[in-house]
Amino acid sequence: MVTNTWLEIADINELQNTSRIKKRISDDLEVLIIKIGNSIFCVENRCSHDEKPLYDGNIYEQEKIIECAYHGARFDLETGKALRMPAVTPINIFKTKIENNKIYILLT
Repeated sequence: MVTNTWLEIADINELQNTSRIKKRISDDLEVLIIKIGNSIFCVENRCSHDEKPLYDGNIYEQEKIIECAYHGARFDLETGKALRMPAVTPINIFKTKIENNKIYILLT
């Protein structure tokens, strides 16, 4: 996979009727794109505790937190930091930008 480059992953209109979508980037990487207000967050769709998907977890918009639906681990959407056990390791986050209604993430 090419690194240190911006990759177009979605159209902003895909988030018109939902607050989250998931996109497969490669065989081993699926990301979760989350819209809160006018902000877009992108995280790897995998809990650092047991590698379950985060897609079905609760999103706490005011705090910008996602909670794993399986064991209740919580993560900061801005930093990836693990905020609640059983997770102790952060999740991977991706910088995002929007240009011409397209969502891009920075692969590093």
